[in-house]
Amino acid sequence: MHLTLIGMSGTGKSHWSKKMEILGYRRYSCDELIAERLGEEFEKTGKATHSLAKWMGQPYSKGYHEAEAMYLELESAVIAQICDDLENATQKDIPVVVDTTGSLIYLQETILKRLRNLTRTVLLNLSIDKHEELFETYLQDPKPVIWNGKYLPCEGENPQKALSRCFGELLVYRNKRYALMSDLELDYTFHHSPETTVEDLLEFVGISLKQ
Repeated sequence: MHLTLIGMSGTGKSHWSKKMEILGYRRYSCDELIAERLGEEFEKTGKATHSLAKWMGQPYSKGYHEAEAMYLELESAVIAQICDDLENATQKDIPVVVDTTGSLIYLQETILKRLRNLTRTVLLNLSIDKHEELFETYLQDPKPVIWNGKYLPCEGENPQKALSRCFGELLVYRNKRYALMSDLELDYTFHHSPETTVEDLLEFVGISLKQ
């Protein structure tokens, strides 16, 4: 079974996809593939998402909107490449896991439908009470975030306060969009529990999607 993991950056998609890779899954990291397409600018990095985050900046940074548009264009090309690989694969029995970006939901419906026809989409859910914790993680471990017009500071509001408020609103909006395109949602307490193994997760996913 081919799987696509979706959800906000920082919810654990890369964590679980890497564990699946150890078990024999072929792993596609969209952030890494996007970074590759950006070229030599990111070759010095040890972690692709850090370089992408620095390049993109915050929604109030100079050049952010141009970077945002380029990122989405590259993301669409990467997803198309993954779909091509899956459709033309000679070894159909090798399972695949696609580690998506949090901005997957902003791509055109045609490319999303194509991906969903080739894989089963699993949402790593995030409870509302974890929003502030995820924001702190975002500040400490920056990742590229597509705001798509959701950064709307109030008059007189400083950028950091606006960022915090709008980040929470962005999460609420995205969670609704993720839920609409998922075949299965994994509860936060399950996929974030230290007791949950990759075997547990795959067994639950397999049983749930067969029902």
